[in-house]
This record gives sequence, C-alpha cells and structure tokens, in this order.
Amino acid sequence: MISIRRQLTRELIGAFFILLGGALAALYFAARDEIIEQFDDALRAKALAISSLTMPHDGEIRLDASDQFFRSFSKQRPLDFYEIWSPDNQVLARSESLSEANLSLPDKSLTRPRIWNLQLPDNRPGRALALRFSPEEGEHQELFPNLQLTLMVASDSEPLDEALQELLGIGCIAGVLLAGATGWLVSRVLKRGLQPLKDLADQAARINADSLTSRFPAAGLPAELQPIAGRLNELLARLEISFERERRFSADVAHELRTPLAELRTLMECALKWPEAREPATDREVLAIAAQMQAMVASLLALVRGEEQQLVAHLETVDLTKLTEDCWRPFAGRAVERTLMIIWEVATVQTLADPALLRSILGNLFENAVDYASAGGEIRIRIEGDARGVKLRVRNSTENLSMEDVAKMFDRFWRKEEARSGGKHFGLGLSLAKMFSQAMGWSLNAELDEQRRLEFVLSGPVSQPSAG
Repeated sequence: MISIRRQLTRELIGAFFILLGGALAALYFAARDEIIEQFDDALRAKALAISSLTMPHDGEIRLDASDQFFRSFSKQRPLDFYEIWSPDNQVLARSESLSEANLSLPDKSLTRPRIWNLQLPDNRPGRALALRFSPEEGEHQELFPNLQLTLMVASDSEPLDEALQELLGIGCIAGVLLAGATGWLVSRVLKRGLQPLKDLADQAARINADSLTSRFPAAGLPAELQPIAGRLNELLARLEISFERERRFSADVAHELRTPLAELRTLMECALKWPEAREPATDREVLAIAAQMQAMVASLLALVRGEEQQLVAHLETVDLTKLTEDCWRPFAGRAVERTLMIIWEVATVQTLADPALLRSILGNLFENAVDYASAGGEIRIRIEGDARGVKLRVRNSTENLSMEDVAKMFDRFWRKEEARSGGKHFGLGLSLAKMFSQAMGWSLNAELDEQRRLEFVLSGPVSQPSAG
C-alpha cells in the first residue's frame, strides 16, 4: 500500500542527500584547492628565494643563503629538495637532502613555471615546481651574459595528503551526522504535519450508519484539508438524507402492506370460522385486495428498475395531442362526478417518446388532478410546442397545499391526505411518473402559483412528422 508519509520521507531525504552531497563535495573541492594552492604558494616562495639568492661569483654559480634557510634542505631533515641546471643541463647546484640522487625535470619544455606531483628520491610522495630564471647581477656578470638557468624545487607532500584526507574524513563524518539528523527530523516533522490527516481518517473510520449526523470540524483543520472536510460533510449530508429516505421507505412499505394484509387475514378467518355463511362478496374483496397489493409490488419493482438504470425507453414519433385525449377519457366520468371544469388549451404537436411510458405518466397526472382537485374547481390541460421542445401542463385548483408539500410531491408513499385516497393511492404514482420521464430523457416538475393552483409541467423534445 502506498503511504504518503513514507513516500514524502523518501523523497525529502533523497533530495536532501543530493543537496547535502553536492554542498559537501563543493566545500571539499574548494577547501582542497585552497590547501593545494597554499602548498604551491610555499613552493613558489622557496623557488623565488632560491632564484634571488643565486648569482655568479668567481666564475661559478653560488647560493648566498643562511643555514636557517637551508635547514629543510639538509640531510638531517630532508623535507625540501632543489636542483639548478645550466642551459646545457649541467648541474650547477643542488640541496644536501638529495645526497646522491637527482631530481627529474619534466619532459615538456619550460616556457613557463610548472607544478606537478612526483615521487621524491626517498620514494615519498611530493610536489615540485620547475621554472627558468636569470641570476641576479654580481661579480663577473660579464662571464654569464643572458644566462638562463633551470630551477626545480620539490617538497614532501605527505602533510598535504594528510590534510586532504582529514578534510575528506571530516566531510564524510559531517555528511553522515547531517543525514541521520535530517532523517530523524524529516520523519518527526512529517509525522506532526500529517497528524491532522490521520485525525481526519480516524474520525471517518468511526462513522457508521448510526452516526451520519456527525460532521468534520473544517474550521480547525489546515487550509489544504478544509476542502476535503467540506466535501466529506456534503457527502455525509447526502448519505443522511438517503438513509433517512430508505428508512422512511421501509416504514412506508410496512405501513401500506399492513392494512391489506390485515383485511385479508380477517376475511380468511371469517371464511374459515363460518364457512356456511361465506358470501360471494368475500371472494371479490380478497381478489381486490390481492390486486391492490400486486399493483403496489409492480410499482415498487418499476421504481427499482428505474433506479438501477434498467428501464429502457423505446422512443418514436408520437402525436402528443391525440395521446393526451385518449389518456383523459377514463377520467372524464370521475371529473363530472366531482363537478370539475375541464379547460383544454392544446395544439397539434409531434414529439419523441415511449408511448407506453408516456401513457403511464399522463394517467398518473390526470388521476392526481381529478382525485385531489378541490370540489367544483377546475383542471386546465395545456399543450404547447416550438422548435425548442414541447410542454404539457396539467393544472388543478387545491385547498391546503403548501410549498413544502410541493417539494415532497415525488417522494415515494407521500400523500397529503391519506383519507381522501380511499385506499386507491399508494403515493407511488408521481414517483413513477418522474422515473418514466427521466428514462425517456424528459423532465417533470411541480409548481404552485399564487392562487394555490398546482401545476405539473412535462417537457420533452419536439419531432416533426416525416414527409410522406
């Protein structure tokens, strides 16, 4: 499993190691160059001193220097070496530290001073400087006009190597200590910095179906986690509504089935207790109750299929006006019984729809309007269409409907007044109508105007009849 903390620790420590390694390497090479430069400066100073003390005298080349200066060039303390050659490579002067050995000049011509590493006569590592110079003026200078001598100075470089090794060791030890301290510090900082994320995860782990009312305290979180907490709170709110709807749905199903089941049990108990007094009406009541329960189950199954995207609509060109008039006929007699005024405002409109689903939608809308319109009121059916689409409006007068009720219209098993349903309505018709309209790609909405008239608006696409 990928761990953000582990990944960040690796990446931060890796990046630090790269930076630390680069910084230590730069410091080491800078210090090394400085130490070597100081060693070379000492070589140059010795070469300059020797060249300045070299002068002609009595027909030969001599060095006029004190014993203190040549102490490092003596046999007793052979740390430094020098040798001077004439233009024809004859040795003119050499240090006592050389004994019987000689220094070896580089093969390349000395057009300018040259410094290099070499092995000293006693097999120790050393560093040498070679250059050409003209001796200072002295007696009998006329015997050596324009004389160019070659000087080579070498010194034991073991102190230099030891200093460089010590510098490298200090750099390595410092790098290891800094790396260890950085690893510990990065781990601690990340642990502390990611603690709010762990606290958020722990709180999320404690949430279950019984604690959906809890919310994450976004105000106390870092700015990066506040949007996550906000989205989680929104998710919890949706889950709370969904769980509450499911609980209410289960309770409503149990409530709706309790009455017909109780009626069935009562009828069957009476039939078994008094079989000789059983009337034909009993069988008809049993059949009606069974049909009622079957219709409820069929409606629930249709809702489930719609929610699982298993409801497939077969769209075709439909004459919306003719289909609306056909769907209204079964409700015309009931409208007359309730002395309802029916107002038609229809235009001939062709649309794309599934005829079976559209019939079910219209049947539910007309049934709702006829059964729940105020007695002696009116029902207005309006069909309109243009290039943008078609709209079918079913409006009826109401008595005590509110905006809060309109928001619940399409909830399953919701009914404003159960007593007025007469046991015919389960509160599923409008839920089915909404589901069927969505399956066709249509929309169904409910509105309540200022005169407290309820209007359902069914909207869909327009379709021109094909040319014959």
